[in-house]
Amino acid sequence: MLQEASDAVSISQLSGQERLRATQAIATFHGNAVGATPTTTGVVRQPDAVSISDTARSLAAAQKSVVSTPDVREDRIAALKAAIANGSYTVDSRSLATSILSRSDVR
Repeated sequence: MLQEASDAVSISQLSGQERLRATQAIATFHGNAVGATPTTTGVVRQPDAVSISDTARSLAAAQKSVVSTPDVREDRIAALKAAIANGSYTVDSRSLATSILSRSDVR
């Protein structure tokens, strides 16, 4: 706490301004700050309020939708497995090669 901090640096090693700040900090910590103004009674605090924009609501809904969507499309995997199993799955080798080359640094 504050006592531990005061053990690290002796107040006598501080300049006059630093001593004043240290004394005020200690007094504030103990609740009787030097020169503190008394708290006024009868002050009514306004309740805190938060306003969320329509854009933020849309982003939250989109994020929730993305999180709830599975990473693996089971229906697509099942269709590909069936096509491979019955021999109807084909690959256009020219299209595959073009796609590979377009995504690499080779030209």
